[in-house]
Amino acid sequence: MSVDTGSIKKHAAIVLTLIAVVSMVTVVYAGIRRAMPGMQVRFNKRDFPEQDLHIIAPVDLAFEASIADYFKGNSNESFETLKPFSVFIKNSGEKSVVAYALVWQLVKRDGTVLTNTTSYSEPGILMGDEVPSDPRFRHTQTIEPNSMKCLSWSGAIDGGTQSSLGGTASGPSRDQPVQDTFSAGLRDQLDADLLQASDITVSLDGVFFDDGTFVGPNVSGFFERIQAMVSAKLDLISEIALANEQGKVEEAFDSVRAKGVVADVKITSESTPEDYYRYYSKLFAGEISAMKMHYGNAGLVARMVNSKKRARILVRK
Repeated sequence: MSVDTGSIKKHAAIVLTLIAVVSMVTVVYAGIRRAMPGMQVRFNKRDFPEQDLHIIAPVDLAFEASIADYFKGNSNESFETLKPFSVFIKNSGEKSVVAYALVWQLVKRDGTVLTNTTSYSEPGILMGDEVPSDPRFRHTQTIEPNSMKCLSWSGAIDGGTQSSLGGTASGPSRDQPVQDTFSAGLRDQLDADLLQASDITVSLDGVFFDDGTFVGPNVSGFFERIQAMVSAKLDLISEIALANEQGKVEEAFDSVRAKGVVADVKITSESTPEDYYRYYSKLFAGEISAMKMHYGNAGLVARMVNSKKRARILVRK
């Protein structure tokens, strides 16, 4: 009886391929079990691959490798409990991401939906401030080209340290524990909600790049909020710069100081762009008054004039 070696090789190749596929699926589900022991939860994500911005979720094969790279191979055992509600935002593009909003949605099996929106911004860069060359003074919220940030349901995991995808940036030291951004009560509540969850969705709702361009569905009104923030700061800077031309710097500083002591503006989910403008106007007015004590009139005026010259216009893509 003759043996068809070609057929045997063909069947062997098919078997090996099936084994490889099964192994891949096993790895994915093993990742789910490690992140969410005993859970049958669908983890969905919405990012901007066309802009080279990707969300790496706990169920992705790249998640464990991202942990190793982000924490430089340290064990960081305290991070284990944060995994179900943590993702990485990876920027593989050529532009820095200077403001971004992340929306989390947890859907329970009874149909209840829990939503949480966190946002991060570096308004100074949108105002034209230069990125410091010294890594110690880098902006904490910016996701620079070829880097990533680890974010949780309630904030940045490590308080701002970012990791280079090439492994060259400095991460937490070997003795530095991962910052747990969850309060004990929130951690317990999320664990309880997770037991009843059917889906978790993480979405990038909006992103500003360092050239002022914006992408995203903007469901949360993130564009208008950042626009109000930058406008409030630019208006104060312009007021001082114009006063400098008119020889009325002291009057301008008095006006700015007054704006810093007006009644507080409470920001809620129902706040309008005007509310945000008044909120940030008070905030930045206080900052400018504090800077005046440090730099003096002449030094601060020079900084304000330079910032006004470098300011960028926020635009939609």
